[in-house]
Amino acid sequence: MKHFAKVVGSLAFLLCSVVAMAEAPEAVNGAETVDLEQAKTLFDDGAVFIDVRDAQSWSLGHIQGSVNLDFNASEFAVLYISKELDRSTPIVFYTSSPLNVSSAMASYFASNWGYSKVYYFREGFYSWMAADFPVELKMAGRSVQVDSVIQ
Repeated sequence: MKHFAKVVGSLAFLLCSVVAMAEAPEAVNGAETVDLEQAKTLFDDGAVFIDVRDAQSWSLGHIQGSVNLDFNASEFAVLYISKELDRSTPIVFYTSSPLNVSSAMASYFASNWGYSKVYYFREGFYSWMAADFPVELKMAGRSVQVDSVIQ
């Protein structure tokens, strides 16, 4: 299994390197593309949000309650390897913006790995944050939720 994770990680890195300068596609086979309002509805309904950016980007700020699975690291393969994960759970993949293709690629892989409710949130974290939706941010060396800053 370790070998498989390395292969998947290497493949993902290669694919990201090739298309690093490309804008993310509008749609992904096997996934439903959702806009900002649709993503918020999924959030309110309890869908699992997966941030596929690197751990450092995630630690600085992310959609509240999201899980970090760096698409360019072997940890992303947990979606393939795990037998415990319910493949009918709604999952929403996102990155920072439409200038990052990782969420499109993650959505594609997940749908091919048998996940049946895959959502591709192309607009990403920056649009979510701009809409003043729930986020967790790291400010001045400490983590805060935006709601507590506003109050």
